[in-house]
Amino acid sequence: SGFRSSTRSPPQKLSAPPEDPPGTPPLAPVLRLLRNQLQEKDALIRHLESDWERSRAQREREERLLVTAWYNM
Repeated sequence: SGFRSSTRSPPQKLSAPPEDPPGTPPLAPVLRLLRNQLQEKDALIRHLESDWERSRAQREREERLLVTAWYNM
């Protein structure tokens, strides 16, 4: 169970985008740039989700310790 895990498909290996065939319009470099930006954003999202999950687990551990300390008083 991770943040947004129910709405996202499992992570997949990103393959290298196919090279543009010769004679393609000049839009191809823009598409490559946008594809790279999207991959960077996806990597950032994965990192933030992982960080959020670690923070959540730490908070739960701290809450359990507080409850244990309270009952041991």
